[in-house]
Amino acid sequence: MYPGPAFSNTAYSGYLSGSTATDDPFYRDNDVAAMSDGWRIMEAVTNGSDWIRLNAPIYLPQEPREDEEAWKARIRRSVLSPFTIRIIENAAGLVLRRPIRVLGDEYWQDFARNVDGLGSSINEYARRAMISTLTYGHSAILVDYPNAPGALTLAEERALSRRPYFNHIDAPQIWGWRQENTLPSAPLSQVRIYQVITRPAGKFGEDKIEQMTVIYPGRFETYERGEGTPEENVVTSGTLSIEEIPLVPIYASREGMLLSKPPLQDIASLNITHYQRQADLIHALHIAAMPTLVLEGWDEDASSASVGPNYGISMEPGHKAYYIQSDASSFASQSAEIEQLEQQMATLGVTKLLGQKFVGESADAKRVDQAQANSVLAILSLELESALNEAFALAAAYLGVEAPRIVLDREFDFYRLIGQDVAVLNEINARGGLSDETFLRVLQRGEVLPDNLDVGEEVSLIQRLREERNGTPEPRPE
Repeated sequence: MYPGPAFSNTAYSGYLSGSTATDDPFYRDNDVAAMSDGWRIMEAVTNGSDWIRLNAPIYLPQEPREDEEAWKARIRRSVLSPFTIRIIENAAGLVLRRPIRVLGDEYWQDFARNVDGLGSSINEYARRAMISTLTYGHSAILVDYPNAPGALTLAEERALSRRPYFNHIDAPQIWGWRQENTLPSAPLSQVRIYQVITRPAGKFGEDKIEQMTVIYPGRFETYERGEGTPEENVVTSGTLSIEEIPLVPIYASREGMLLSKPPLQDIASLNITHYQRQADLIHALHIAAMPTLVLEGWDEDASSASVGPNYGISMEPGHKAYYIQSDASSFASQSAEIEQLEQQMATLGVTKLLGQKFVGESADAKRVDQAQANSVLAILSLELESALNEAFALAAAYLGVEAPRIVLDREFDFYRLIGQDVAVLNEINARGGLSDETFLRVLQRGEVLPDNLDVGEEVSLIQRLREERNGTPEPRPE
């Protein structure tokens, strides 16, 4: 996900005091600082157990009377259950359950097979973008185009394999922006994007360099973090062949221009509480689950006693040896609390994005719940579809050609036609009550035919086979 150092917020003091005047491109805007708290929570529950262990002083702090070694042992045994990231991945999978359709010429069909220059298809790229959007509240597509010396024709550019490409931008990478005026829909006049790059150092090593790319309409500048003035730290600058900032936001919970709130932040907070309670239980079980041997009247060093199925203890009359163990009721109450947290996360997650409930419902109530869930998913789908269309329009503007149309399927329900349904549809089609094209599309949506089947070509093939079988050409539809 976010590649840079977690949230070194140089702007946070400015956010608290209200002073924001600076010429430093690495300054984080007040609005970005305000969104950072939600991003930190989402980062904690989506980056796995190793990441949250590294940040244990925040998410699993040391208890007042807990010594250092015991605390470190508790951290090592802790495990983060991936509830939040699974809900996000499931929602993204439902939105992109069917392949994205690119309605354009062969150039755009080829472009859709590798939209980022790294081999990612439009479906793979869109899934990554949707996961980031659901995690942080929004993400963005930066449409770039490699510069070339001199003026080239479109044919020459294609011969050199020059083509636009999409850069995925996570919300925490956008450190600031400005708009042309105070209207909410005013276009951007500046945006600053943070990244960390690596450069070869020595024979085998590498250096990590912090960079800030500042994009204006028609031009850009890239700065490196250093000791000098901003002018001294400019490493590259250039022009764009379009007079606008080629950044396209994708929103899941929009609150303004490049402003949002993580839609699953409440579930993430429960996930962190679950992690803390589960870490306590695992550590307590490790310490207290094994019984302790007590030797009453043992007149030798207790550490010399051998314990196990192959050993015995010889004791004087009147002395005792027995085990003591912890009361299991304390562990049961902890386990019950953890199960309750899991139930809350599951219930909240599916009702928020998937519209399902864990109670008995009538068929009508279930249909209402499913319709509600589909409306939430449809909003996400429409937002992603709109952003992809805008991104392709920017790519087409770089090339000076007509843009394709991007279409996302909004059939979120998994409903497969059964044999009886297919037989009825086939009979209607044979009687002429249903065209071949409609018949095949119904079968395709009913999960009988594959999504990648070209219905138009299949209809032409069916008509040709009928003509060959009947010996006379069939009348073509008007």
